[in-house]
Amino acid sequence: MNELDRLIAAREIEDLISRYCIAFDDQDWETFGGLWTEDAAFVVGDMAFEGRQTMLDFLMTCLPEGYASKHMISRPLVEFESDSRARARTDVVWIAANFENTIVARYVDTLVKQDGRWLIQRREEEPVPYRNEPPPMSDTAVEVSSPTMRARDR
Repeated sequence: MNELDRLIAAREIEDLISRYCIAFDDQDWETFGGLWTEDAAFVVGDMAFEGRQTMLDFLMTCLPEGYASKHMISRPLVEFESDSRARARTDVVWIAANFENTIVARYVDTLVKQDGRWLIQRREEEPVPYRNEPPPMSDTAVEVSSPTMRARDR
């Protein structure tokens, strides 16, 4: 793959990952289902939903119809294994309708090019464990960062 082809493929993969978030948030299940291979898997910890239909049956029923939410994602870091296989790591914050950051995680995706387009073959969600406490920052770090942080008890 030459440099231009690599840039085009990386952009196509970035668009695919963005399309996942938008289709999920909009509950556009037809578009959402078309982003995955037949042998797709969605994995979180010890739970794996394998096969596109099994995975869709799970993801499509995570929330009630009409529930509003938004995925906020970083720019994916795409690494190519070949011209038709890549891996991407994308940090994600999922914000529920109560505006809480309900999920903070990293998506680790295996992507394949089939019939001229990139698809998600496997998504592993690596959650950041929740901690009900402020971060253990030094006094200097708090002083520097406090203008951009919520007030906290000290």
